[in-house]
Amino acid sequence: MSPPGSGDATARVCYNMTVFMRGDFWHAETPTNRSLPSLNSQLVIVMLVTRILMVAFKPLHQPRIVADILGGVLVGPSVIGGINFARAYIAPFHNFLTIETIASLGLLYYMFMVGLELDFKPVKRAGKKALSIALAGLVVTVPLGAALHYFLLGNDSRWKYKGKRPTRYGPLVWGITLGTTSFLDLARILADLKLLHSEVGRLALSAAVIAELCSWFLLVVTMSVMTAAGWRGFATTVAFVVVCVFVLRPALLWAIRCKFTENKKNNNNDMDLNVCFVLFGVVIFGFITQTCGSHFIVGPFVLGAIMPKKGEMKKMVMQRIQNYVYLLMMPLFFLFVGLRTDFRHVVYEDVENQVPYGAAHACRVMVVIVLSSASKIFTTFLVALIHKIQPWDSFTLGILMNTKGLLGLIILNSAKDLQVLDHRTFAVMMSAIWLMTVPVGPFLALGYKTTRASAQYKIRNIQSLEPDTELRILTYTHTSTNVSGIVDLLEASNPSRQSWIYVFAVQLVELTGQASAMLIVHDACKANTNHTWANTEAQPESFTSRNAFESYAKGRANVYVQALTTVSAYNTMHEDICNLAEEKCINLIIIPFHMQANIDGAMEDANPSLKGINNNVIEKAPCSVAVFVDRGISMSHMTESYKDASQAYRHFAMFFIGGADDREALTYAWRMAGNPRVNLKVVRFIVTPNNNEGNNKKETDPKVMEDSGREKQIDELYVDQFRLKSKHNPNIQFLEEAVNSWEQTLNLIRELEGEYDLYIVGRRHGSTSPAKAFSDHYLSQTDDQLGPLGEALLTSSFAINASILVVQQGAAVDEPEDENVSVI
Repeated sequence: MSPPGSGDATARVCYNMTVFMRGDFWHAETPTNRSLPSLNSQLVIVMLVTRILMVAFKPLHQPRIVADILGGVLVGPSVIGGINFARAYIAPFHNFLTIETIASLGLLYYMFMVGLELDFKPVKRAGKKALSIALAGLVVTVPLGAALHYFLLGNDSRWKYKGKRPTRYGPLVWGITLGTTSFLDLARILADLKLLHSEVGRLALSAAVIAELCSWFLLVVTMSVMTAAGWRGFATTVAFVVVCVFVLRPALLWAIRCKFTENKKNNNNDMDLNVCFVLFGVVIFGFITQTCGSHFIVGPFVLGAIMPKKGEMKKMVMQRIQNYVYLLMMPLFFLFVGLRTDFRHVVYEDVENQVPYGAAHACRVMVVIVLSSASKIFTTFLVALIHKIQPWDSFTLGILMNTKGLLGLIILNSAKDLQVLDHRTFAVMMSAIWLMTVPVGPFLALGYKTTRASAQYKIRNIQSLEPDTELRILTYTHTSTNVSGIVDLLEASNPSRQSWIYVFAVQLVELTGQASAMLIVHDACKANTNHTWANTEAQPESFTSRNAFESYAKGRANVYVQALTTVSAYNTMHEDICNLAEEKCINLIIIPFHMQANIDGAMEDANPSLKGINNNVIEKAPCSVAVFVDRGISMSHMTESYKDASQAYRHFAMFFIGGADDREALTYAWRMAGNPRVNLKVVRFIVTPNNNEGNNKKETDPKVMEDSGREKQIDELYVDQFRLKSKHNPNIQFLEEAVNSWEQTLNLIRELEGEYDLYIVGRRHGSTSPAKAFSDHYLSQTDDQLGPLGEALLTSSFAINASILVVQQGAAVDEPEDENVSVI
């Protein structure tokens, strides 16, 4: 204050600044005493340590949560934070509250995004197996966790000496933590190991979703009861959730719809103000639920769950905050958890004087960790055996259900806030959940052998099918632009009452660091239900490709469609496709060509990454493959009204030179000719020797000559069978042309200009026949995806408006003898 009588009423406030004088050149305050520089240094260190651990753990197939937890612990007092220098400059105690505040804010928005991505429809579709596995794990592990808590601390002399006892709710917290299963981390492990669409993977994901939702409910109940509000707080929280679901959700849908309508009228796409309101609502909802007596993360989770999943709002909100929360704010939460984890309290009975526990305590800790890990494995194993699942698959399910994640950390951290857990019980359970998650990835990669019935997968091509056998097709798309053409091709494939078409339509989604695992779970839960046929319920409108395929199945008899989603990196997507083909016993994989026709008819590269995927699938596919260049078959009128006989015909042409791929293409073309709206012309080019061609040198190797003669005999057999079976079909024409040069072949094809909607060819034309040398010299050096004839048709000027289908035959297991094979 000013001196009396000075007339100056201004108050002057002084504050104390601690200046460390340690011989520094600059005599100023130490920067680490300020919150912001200290926070920056801690954030940089924890992000650096976590990234190094993620790279180191990647070959071990570890989820990111393993590196996050270990990174926080390493920076905490157990390792780096225990050093005097680090305690003074890297992790000073005075900055603890700042880290906690920002970490809580990051957790607030993280749980909002979890709720925003959550879809309850997969939970409704989960079968009895998934439900029983999830509930059995909770029923056993929750009381076991409570018992283990008492086992660790019940007879501890240190508690008796200090007059303390284990807290009332500590055992319950342990039990709920052991009962959790992180479906997000489990989904990423399965995606990394290409087991997403395996039976074990789907069942584990379905059970994990149910287990995590049940754990959420137990967390809300426990948090409400542990606080001063008690059951009154729980009832208030439930009432708030009911109001949000039945009152606020419809109002929110109406408000967003009105806003979008207004923006559309005004031609205004600016949604930043709406996003700001949503982000503000996240904080408000957290404040409301904490005021009710529950945890502050319940409110943001509920807000995300009631937000509309359709439209642009969800996409815009995720784009605004996703990377910021995941990459910047969540590392601080793991750092905060790591700073709270002090393993010195597990080792020393008296930390200050470093008096260690005895051997009995070490044995109790080991027993707690082993039983914690084994309880859910054993329970899941028994329940799976009851459902008649193979023993090895049952054991694998138990390992998968032991995957822990962020929810377990939230439960432990909340209990620590309420002083329900002390340093020792907190650290022991942190060790347990980390050690439970670590073995999951390596076990699946090294020890698990899938029990898919690959021995029954013998028919790997169309050529080996019987006339009354279903055709199993797998096709994949990256964007909705490929869908209409593939649907037209499926319609042209002639589904009939005698030979159904089973279509597995896979939507390719690139796996990024924060890819939504709910896409995976949606398919996993759906796959565990009983599928319908023509009247399958459509999926959410956001999945445009899925809707198109399923809508086609709705209006078309004799077609079965199962829509799936593959979330993977581009360089490993082919593994998902090939594994799925093995599991579903696929006969043909239809691949959309990576280039698409523009408005002028010229081909342009829509997505360069698709070329690599296609090449890998062609090389490693376990069955036949067909590369489809879509320029419009225009079969849609057949799909809409294929009973109308007045509809125009579609004209297809198949060119046969020789070899297994040409025979497979001929078989597929013959099946298409069974469609009453398809006219098929088969042109066989008989290659005659040309002494002037340098590439056609006379072969003297007896083995090669024998193989070439056998290949020629098989070709003759197939052509003769095709002639015999198609001679009474007025929609099929067969021609033979003798050619001795590639130019002559193209000239004959050029005469068909403007007459045909689809050209069907084989990718290769015999490995040892003269046709191979006849065509390989003219193959484009830029792309072998379509083969010589397909490449020539793609780059020609006379086939610019026609679609192209290039077929490669998959070798069948136990190939039949030549005289027994058939075109059908």
